[in-house]
Amino acid sequence: MSRIVRVTPKEDYFLEVVLDNGSSVTIDFTGRLHTVRFSILSDKEYFNTVTTDGTFVRWNYKIEISLSEVLEMAQR
Repeated sequence: MSRIVRVTPKEDYFLEVVLDNGSSVTIDFTGRLHTVRFSILSDKEYFNTVTTDGTFVRWNYKIEISLSEVLEMAQR
């Protein structure tokens, strides 16, 4: 399976995820900010702290999203 190379927060709560196979996906979090799991991301400064370890997208270990979940979210 591919690995995550880079995550880049974009305007209006979009997140670009770049994979080692050269493809990328963009996830729109605006519809998820009202959920219990993702509500902390409504703080734009916190949203911009996103990182990756190659396997997960993370926000200070409070929120983790696996690569398979990233791909699933991108399809919705």
